[in-house]
Amino acid sequence: MSILIHGLSPVISLGVITALVESSALFEFVHFTTVPDPGEVQALTRKGDVDLVITDPTQPNLNAGLALCREIKCHAQSPPVLAFCKSVSPRHVLLSHLADIDSFVHADEAPDRLAAAVQSTLCGSREWLIGPLEEVTAPWAESHSLTAREQEVLWLLSERCTNSQIAHTLSISTNTVKNHVASVLRKLSVKQRSELFAENRLPVPQRHARD
Repeated sequence: MSILIHGLSPVISLGVITALVESSALFEFVHFTTVPDPGEVQALTRKGDVDLVITDPTQPNLNAGLALCREIKCHAQSPPVLAFCKSVSPRHVLLSHLADIDSFVHADEAPDRLAAAVQSTLCGSREWLIGPLEEVTAPWAESHSLTAREQEVLWLLSERCTNSQIAHTLSISTNTVKNHVASVLRKLSVKQRSELFAENRLPVPQRHARD
């Protein structure tokens, strides 16, 4: 088994490898390769010899990191991609989902949870351990005492995401999303989600090119 690591500093790469090897005997026989060059990452994944890519999609910047992930996933037999980074906002989560990243693990997660997420991803499952999200400038949310999860849902609503897309992005059920949406609408004193986008309600988020 081969795991390719890209976009992480040498110290963090070593920490990830150590955490995996020490948490499960499965990783004792894994071949870990740290590859700093994006072009080499693409070449190795095209050959089909890589079982998993662990990368920081925010490096060297978010657009470039996500573009590499999309390139990896467009191959016929692409390996799963697990994002591992410390800087996490709702926008990072949404764009990572849209870039076809399979799993997302916040860098502050415990080693055993990282190892479990890696094993699960290797088995074809998706794991989204996004940890504490960065503060998002949203006075319209803060002033209505929304919970952290409700602010995530509100942000995704402002990106015009459907309930299914929100559920997939946050790894929760559509029923749970419906409950969060209902709570957000109630706290913001609106009857339907379309009212959120009325003038002077929610700011329309700036969309960034993903190329």
